[in-house]
Amino acid sequence: MGSRYRYSLEKVDFLRENKGLALPELTDAFNARFEETKGVKAICSACKNFKIHRVRKGPGKGNGKPRLFTPDQVRFLRDNYAGRSVSELTTLFNDQFGADMTRKQIKTFVHNRGIVSGRTGQFEKGQESWNLGKKGYMGANVTSFKKGGVPANRKPIGTERVDSKDGFILVKIAEENPYTGAPTRYKHKHVHVWEQVHGKVPAGMVMAFRDGDKANCDLGNLMLLTRAELLVLNLHGYKEMADELRPTVLIMAKLEVKAKIRTKPGRGRPPVRPQNSSQGEQS
Repeated sequence: MGSRYRYSLEKVDFLRENKGLALPELTDAFNARFEETKGVKAICSACKNFKIHRVRKGPGKGNGKPRLFTPDQVRFLRDNYAGRSVSELTTLFNDQFGADMTRKQIKTFVHNRGIVSGRTGQFEKGQESWNLGKKGYMGANVTSFKKGGVPANRKPIGTERVDSKDGFILVKIAEENPYTGAPTRYKHKHVHVWEQVHGKVPAGMVMAFRDGDKANCDLGNLMLLTRAELLVLNLHGYKEMADELRPTVLIMAKLEVKAKIRTKPGRGRPPVRPQNSSQGEQS
């Protein structure tokens, strides 16, 4: 819901000083003075709200002050609005009377007086359309792309950005997008850096960062882990721990996975149970 319209002291004083005008003329004068588009009802309500008692000298007459539009001008607007736009009517009016009325003033006046152009915006019976007799593609226009043109927002190969979903760095590479078939795609930078030296990441393996920093994509900071090893590292809080502890925790995580020590998130570390050849592993 829009905010309620508020009349300034200047506008209220204007209504009070011109209360002798007939209501339509007062409305026109108010709109012309303050470049508003108020209707007769709105101005009438404003006079009542501010206790402005209008006094008119005789039916349909004001207090001698000039009207915004003379009777001849009103008649001209009624006779010439049909079939024209407000802009065309404004130009025609100013040329006829040597005036400098704005489009907004003319539009407000004809609207308040119920003067209509009769234009609906629809095709009239028998009216020919601009593309009559033409079929299919209509040809290029001034905004069409030209052959060989490059869009202004195209990013070059090597452009980097941060993925808003997971925080990893993405880099644009010259590799076919498997989802769209496009000749380029964005790929996780740390994976791309690794694959440039070691080839494709094996199935079931993931890339991780030795220092826990997603922004550090140097090859020496990257390591290849199984998903089980990555899970154990996350349970140990590998990213948040001190740098000097990470190598030791990494070795422990690999040993735990190799020893098949089961871990459940949020329930602590289960004790290591001794292996017994006769009883097997306890579940």
